[in-house]
Amino acid sequence: MKYQLDNSQIDDTPCAALYRPKIEYFLPAIIGCFIMNDEWNEQALFELKQKVKADILVGLQTDDHDHESLDIVEAVIKCHPEEINDVVELLDVTSASTIIGIDAVDIINLLERGNSFQFVHTSATGEVELDVVKTATYKLIGQLEKTHDTKGVFVGMQSMQSLPMESLAYISDAIEEWSSADDASIYYCSSMTNEPNSFHLKVIYIED
Repeated sequence: MKYQLDNSQIDDTPCAALYRPKIEYFLPAIIGCFIMNDEWNEQALFELKQKVKADILVGLQTDDHDHESLDIVEAVIKCHPEEINDVVELLDVTSASTIIGIDAVDIINLLERGNSFQFVHTSATGEVELDVVKTATYKLIGQLEKTHDTKGVFVGMQSMQSLPMESLAYISDAIEEWSSADDASIYYCSSMTNEPNSFHLKVIYIED
């Protein structure tokens, strides 16, 4: 588990951004995300990567189709259409606003460890105390229990206030027990939400 102080934006470049084929201006980002069933091809993605100066391109797969394998795409994350913004927000680690955080290098290292990733999330409502954290964590492990021996996982925790160490330890113990692989890379990030009385867990893990 990696802890670091969040010294918020050293510059204004977001860690991750979502791009659509027909937008006129491409803002720069370290991780360029695109939806795989949009009208992209290898050349268009190559030009996108050059324009935004992205270090890595990530495809978001929102269906069950076998999409053409593109050499320029370093990782594919499977999610539901309504989860696209959640995935991009999770990858944008520069938005982390509490004392637990990771940086873009960590995210890239994780994405380079696999090719196919899965996104899952859970939430619980109520005063954000240990019971609420336990409820959301229990739901999360229920979604993850069909998988095992993953090589890497990224856990985002989101609440209106900083979590106490007891809650952080509970989440990390549950994740590390689930992952089981001795050499798994596990990262945690904490960020804030304006939603009152809500706690969210958002996870990306390697499934191949």
